[in-house]
Amino acid sequence: MKIETHFHAFGGSHCADGNNELAVEKYLQAGYGGVIATTHYGLGYYVWYSPLSHKEKLDYFFKVYDDFAAIANKRGLKTFLGAEVRCVPTNTEYMLLGFDRQFLYDNIPLFCYSQKQLFELAEKNGFLMYQTHPFREKVIAGKPEFMHGAEAFNGHYHHLNDNDKAREFCKVNGLLPLSGTDYHHDDQPITAGICVPDDIENEKQLVKCIFDRNYTLIEEEQKYLDALNAHSGKKA
Repeated sequence: MKIETHFHAFGGSHCADGNNELAVEKYLQAGYGGVIATTHYGLGYYVWYSPLSHKEKLDYFFKVYDDFAAIANKRGLKTFLGAEVRCVPTNTEYMLLGFDRQFLYDNIPLFCYSQKQLFELAEKNGFLMYQTHPFREKVIAGKPEFMHGAEAFNGHYHHLNDNDKAREFCKVNGLLPLSGTDYHHDDQPITAGICVPDDIENEKQLVKCIFDRNYTLIEEEQKYLDALNAHSGKKA
């Protein structure tokens, strides 16, 4: 089963403006069986939800997922819940997988944690934590000892992601390599993901599958580069 690991549903942030129905259709046509919906969870987005209370902001966070899941599941596309957490003080972002909803309600906003603190929280609770686009322009790579993995490939066509350097970062530090399209927009090509066993049904099973390295990467490098050059005028 092909799974997209990095997808932003409509309404999750000011930069996620894609139509959910169209996105589901695109992923089904591309042969994907599942999508990890990974809403941004950082101070900037948290403030964007103001003047809601902490609980109300989390209610909205989960509504973004539920609205997408309702459309996707009806069409037979599995959905998995994730969060892209922006840690202080470096503003690096880490994907968190395997948590349940009550965990977020019971904790202070996760962006209040440092990378080390978030990793310790992930380790304690059996979550998967990996850095997204660690070598994108203006992004600082985190400390490898405080993450389980990193995106060896990020296919967002608006950014120079330096995927070769990210692959080497994972290899040298023994990190789990992941691959994600970082989908935000209707005209964005699907370029990435992972292949996992067909019987994966929930986040816990998916996290175990990744920890066990029972997956292969999907990396459509040329499609990413062509879109990058066409839409951004950037050369990688």
